[in-house]
Amino acid sequence: MDLRVVLGSDGASERSATRATGGTIAGKRSVHGSDLNVEPGSPGLDPPDMAWVAGLEDRVLQAIEEAAHGRPPTSWTASLVSFRQDVWVVRASAQVQSETRRGSRLELRLRRDEPSLGWTTLDVALHPNDPQLLRRRFDAAFDRLETRSKRLGAIDPGTCAAVFAPGTAGVVVHELIGHALEGDVVSEARTWLHGTSVLRCRREVSVIDDPRRGRGAWSLDDEGTPTGAAVLIERNRVVGGLHDRLSARRLGVAPTGHGRRASYLDSILPRMGCTYVGAGVDDPAEILRSTEGGVFIRRLIAGHTDPASGRASFTVTDADRIVGGRCAEPIGTFILELNARDAWHAIDRVAHDLTFDTCIGSCVRDGQPLAVSVGAPTIRIGLVTVCS
Repeated sequence: MDLRVVLGSDGASERSATRATGGTIAGKRSVHGSDLNVEPGSPGLDPPDMAWVAGLEDRVLQAIEEAAHGRPPTSWTASLVSFRQDVWVVRASAQVQSETRRGSRLELRLRRDEPSLGWTTLDVALHPNDPQLLRRRFDAAFDRLETRSKRLGAIDPGTCAAVFAPGTAGVVVHELIGHALEGDVVSEARTWLHGTSVLRCRREVSVIDDPRRGRGAWSLDDEGTPTGAAVLIERNRVVGGLHDRLSARRLGVAPTGHGRRASYLDSILPRMGCTYVGAGVDDPAEILRSTEGGVFIRRLIAGHTDPASGRASFTVTDADRIVGGRCAEPIGTFILELNARDAWHAIDRVAHDLTFDTCIGSCVRDGQPLAVSVGAPTIRIGLVTVCS
């Protein structure tokens, strides 16, 4: 079941709820107005979940109003998506296993009157046990809008160093490492890591995927296999992969509980859950101070990779120019390109400030979208390619 709420600073709002049963849409209902005008027992709607979103909507509005108080007029939209999946897995032995998966995310977009400055966008994975999260993140978003509203520069194409804000490099590792170690890709040798046991890197880096944490967490995959933390890279050594039963059988290893599909109509594939870089030892402030020039990347989206070649590209929507060890003016949207081997070798700083869910979204494989999460500390890659 998916619940979607879109709110705007102009008072506009839209709400919808969709329930899928047996691979088909059993009921869909949309309402417009200031409340969730839903009766108990309505097709496709579950009152407890609707109550959770209704309460969350009030918290979102309150947090935005508090963060905006005393600031210049700002246009904003807040898009809230909450989902619940009830999953049953029937094994050949007739054993039935089940679990419920839930997740909620919010995208907040802010803009001043000058459209050329673009939007400042914030992603938040919502957790009921952290009531102050929204206010902290919204304050940071409004502060960032203040900075971007004063000036917005451009960056010259070419190679440079890049410092990735806490959490942000998780998207890079998702694309470069996670996709390259999905079991079907590994079993068919369609990965740039084929035949590689040790990665050259100036720092010891570890990469883990743990579906039990993050947005849309699961403890049981869609084949009924219990999952856990799968270590992919341990101190620069390739030590594991993400496996469903088929890829595990082909490679003679145990399945890791990463077999997933978007619905029973789709094929099961090895998929990532929450992919992250382990914390390092460097001081994040010192990483920036020691960077003479380059870019400080705060948010990137739309990652695309070719697991065979290890080449990937990303759209960077929020970044600063680094000059003399500090963040100078914000810069507009640009494309970042990475070659996996060169980028990994160029990682020369890994901080201790591991952070999750600053960039979140969905991962699509073979037309199947799944909610994913990422995490990373502040990381510096000494050689990236910037394209205008």
